[in-house]
Amino acid sequence: MDMCAQQIIKCLIIILLTIGLVSGCSLKEESADLFGKYYKLPHKIIVYNHGNKEEIDKKDQLYHQIIQLLNQMFAKVRDIGITKTAIDEYNEKQAKEVLALEFIYSDTYEFHYKDWRSEINSEYCRLFIPLDRPSNATEIFFGNEEKYFNGPVGMFVEPTELIELVNSSSK
Repeated sequence: MDMCAQQIIKCLIIILLTIGLVSGCSLKEESADLFGKYYKLPHKIIVYNHGNKEEIDKKDQLYHQIIQLLNQMFAKVRDIGITKTAIDEYNEKQAKEVLALEFIYSDTYEFHYKDWRSEINSEYCRLFIPLDRPSNATEIFFGNEEKYFNGPVGMFVEPTELIELVNSSSK
């Protein structure tokens, strides 16, 4: 094969790879954003705000604003991992009286995350995100129908904008 034929073949391969990458990216949907890379979109979200409880579903604008903010938070995260935080009935109850989000699913899903130091495999049909104690970690607890589990996934981004959104949306 001469040099010209080799260059033409290389160009064709690059073009085919580019077409493959571009067409793969165009299939992206809302749940394929960063939050959706780790979790499924919930059937509904329960917002706990200082004694008030509001259920919102995918038709509600607040639902999409919460998911969008979580996507922005995940985009800022360099590191997620298991934290040593425990959830007990008192903490869950206390968080629901102040500020928290609960994601409710109609099915059970698997969560998988792996990095250079740890691996997380868990099943969930509920997620709980307490917002009552802004610190340097936002924690997401996994739960089944009966309870939430210790050792949530933490991402080291303060949920300030999420708290502001939830507070401004309360009626």
